[in-house]
Amino acid sequence: MTKDKFISLKEAAELSGYSSDYIGQLIRQGKLPGKQVFLNVAWMTTKEAVEEYMRKGSKNADAPTKFSDLREMIMSSRMFAAAFRVVVWFAIGVFALFILLLFYVLSVTIDHKINQGYLDKIEHAAQ
Repeated sequence: MTKDKFISLKEAAELSGYSSDYIGQLIRQGKLPGKQVFLNVAWMTTKEAVEEYMRKGSKNADAPTKFSDLREMIMSSRMFAAAFRVVVWFAIGVFALFILLLFYVLSVTIDHKINQGYLDKIEHAAQ
């Protein structure tokens, strides 16, 4: 690419039919060779690089084409983290409900024993 003539993203867009923003994105992702010029303001590529990319037919390279690609996309780390977060919050909720139920059962049991104690005292005093 060092001896090739660089073209602007606008020229590459006209050549390929893609938008200039998409061409810049391809360069930044490393899918299309290019470099920044003018103090890192503008991206440029070569005509040959754009034509090679067009020959490969990579327009739909990001779309899943097989079942395994679809499964990989679904089970990506971001989705796994979101699912894990939901499971953790659900477990915390269930644990909190269990603690509340336990507190209720213990308080009712203790209240029942206290009431039974007072009834025993009243019954004992009446005799």
